[in-house]
Amino acid sequence: MNEILITEVPYKEILLLILGTLSTFLIWRIQHQKDKIKDIENLVSEKKYKLYSELIYIFFDIANGEKIGKKMTERELLKRILDIKKDMFLYAPDDVFKMFTKWTLELSKENGAINQFKTYFQLIKLVRADMGQSKTKIELDDFMLFYMQNEEEYAKFKLMHNW
Repeated sequence: MNEILITEVPYKEILLLILGTLSTFLIWRIQHQKDKIKDIENLVSEKKYKLYSELIYIFFDIANGEKIGKKMTERELLKRILDIKKDMFLYAPDDVFKMFTKWTLELSKENGAINQFKTYFQLIKLVRADMGQSKTKIELDDFMLFYMQNEEEYAKFKLMHNW
């Protein structure tokens, strides 16, 4: 009699091997995706930092340019604002985008030179919140004192402009 030896195929072990390999691949793939997302978030964060820094720099350069003998030309100002706008459109959240638009419109108004401080302050508060300072307690007076660096001058400014 010719007996055929039937060996039992280790189905459990083969299934465990397949599931283990699949699990390892899926874990690696998820980690790879998380790393890609983190890289993108870091890139966006870096772009936002540069954008928001330029937003601060332009304001102080405009205000202090004459004091240090480096008055900004209209052409340079326009170029810098256009660069900010381009990046603002891509990287800023909606509330920052809208407040920036409001601020730039305020600059072109007849009484905008004074009122723009309030709008700019609101813009900076939104920027600070977007960069992680969501519980900021800085008020307009704090900002203006920081900007002007003189309590007496700021008090005169407030009286002169009915703030």
